[in-house]
Amino acid sequence: MEITERDEAGNVVSIRIKSSTTGQVVLGSKENNTSRASFLSFIAKVFLPAGYPRSVSPDYLRYQILNAAQAFCSSLASLLSSRATLEGYGVGNASASSTDALLLTVLQDISNRLTTIIAAFFFGSSLFPEAKTYRFLADLLNDAAIVIDTLSPLLVSLYDAHVPTFMTTIPFLPPTVPLRVYTLCLSASIRALCGIAAGGSKTAITMHFATPLEGTGDVGDLNAKDSSKETVLALLGMLIGTMTVPYLTTPWSTYTVLFSMVFLHLLINYIGVRGVIFRSLNRQRACLAWMAFKSKHNLINTPTHIASLERILTYADMIQSFPSRNVIGRCTMGSSFAACHPDPDVVDIFRHKRYVLCLDKKSSLVHGANPHFHVLLKQGYNSADQLHAWLFACEVTRLFASMNTGTVGLYPLIQEALTTFDEDYSSFLEDLHRHGWMTVALTADESTIKEDSEYHSPPLLSGSQTVSFSSAIPKSVIVNLSSTQDSKKDQ
Repeated sequence: MEITERDEAGNVVSIRIKSSTTGQVVLGSKENNTSRASFLSFIAKVFLPAGYPRSVSPDYLRYQILNAAQAFCSSLASLLSSRATLEGYGVGNASASSTDALLLTVLQDISNRLTTIIAAFFFGSSLFPEAKTYRFLADLLNDAAIVIDTLSPLLVSLYDAHVPTFMTTIPFLPPTVPLRVYTLCLSASIRALCGIAAGGSKTAITMHFATPLEGTGDVGDLNAKDSSKETVLALLGMLIGTMTVPYLTTPWSTYTVLFSMVFLHLLINYIGVRGVIFRSLNRQRACLAWMAFKSKHNLINTPTHIASLERILTYADMIQSFPSRNVIGRCTMGSSFAACHPDPDVVDIFRHKRYVLCLDKKSSLVHGANPHFHVLLKQGYNSADQLHAWLFACEVTRLFASMNTGTVGLYPLIQEALTTFDEDYSSFLEDLHRHGWMTVALTADESTIKEDSEYHSPPLLSGSQTVSFSSAIPKSVIVNLSSTQDSKKDQ
């Protein structure tokens, strides 16, 4: 009898053969270049998730290689920043005191913590669905803080030498507070913004990597292995940095190395972030997929193709055309009715849906203009309703952009869009499902459905990845809608 064992990656690691005559068990191992004793196999087990490559998404390895390169560049730049920060604390200055350095550290910590609280309030709900944008933005903020710290000694000397005396009387620059205090506190605030953006976006990217095409991944193991890689890269960066930084004694050499590392850091990050292929829908990906579907039905709407069309630094509420990707309008999710034109006929069209689409008060449907729509969500809405509302806004905007007339009414425009939208919407979801897309599988609240027997929740793709479609918490939710006739009957 022969028993073959395989490890979590599917490699044959041993063969057990039981003798039929002696009852003895003979252990053997499969001899090949990928045995357990090989160095590469050991490195893979230490730094790659268990079950790799079956336990991660296909774009995992490429991103990790680029992430390692950018982390190395960031480590070298951070050493130069740390040296300048110590100079700001007074290292090398005979007149500096430990008390001044302590107070400056406290001020930096206060700036960091206050910025963290404010940033979490404003951007917290946007980090997960717009992970690519905030991941790259985090690197921009980190490099900005590094540059400010490194240039702070130069800025202080230039300020003392060239700024006129009357500048010291400005209220926000008290003459008793050195400029280096402001620069170091500013860099601390920028680093706090970086921490918020990086933390939320990294969670979304990690969850994406832990959702392989087949099977399941382990988010905890993936996080642990990523921490191991980051530790090794940080140590390697510090080792090379300690051998390099002592030779960077002139401003020219320091700034040359600094900006070279910053440029490489941002370039590698941009390439790495663009290479992440999400299979869940946010607003930009849903808009691009819908526009591509409407423009050419035989187009293969794969996550890879849509990822190549994504723009990293863009507003999430922008509606883009296809294939030019020009901005033709915008739509805000979860707005208040006070921001819209009060049109009872338009509201009545959506009486059996969990949302209302309306036009912004400051916008108009004039040929050549980019309209601004609002989606008003009703009580009991879910992610299916959000996706349905967003794609309907994209369809209305697409129809308006294709018209050559002067001014169009919102009511006839919505009516025209409704004639084919529901049928196209179902076909669109089926097309995405065939190409491997997934989104949240939620149903509307049963108690809410009973209140409106004509309401049917829009269909959703199958999948288990929880992704918030909206990038902001709705400002308000419509609780009740009633016509004038209903109000008179109640009276």
